[in-house]
Amino acid sequence: MSDKKVLMITKRVCPYCERAKVVLNKGLEGKYNDRIEFFVREDDEKRFSDLREKYHFLTVPTFIDKKTGDVLSDSKPETITAFMKKAFGE
Repeated sequence: MSDKKVLMITKRVCPYCERAKVVLNKGLEGKYNDRIEFFVREDDEKRFSDLREKYHFLTVPTFIDKKTGDVLSDSKPETITAFMKKAFGE
């Protein structure tokens, strides 16, 4: 999925991750979803560990702009919206 500009890292059981998905799907009306790679931590613990070491995040949900390396670990609508607009040049 290297064509996806933003990586969203989640866990299977994570209320904050669910809240962030609501922001993406309802608040932003799914506008960016086709350009986001969704990664569930439990699907590949090695990759998760490598990403955490590279980008130094502590929690999920985490959004990573794969081009700039910018990281957001948050589930608030205003911060997710600002991050997506910046990542996609809007």
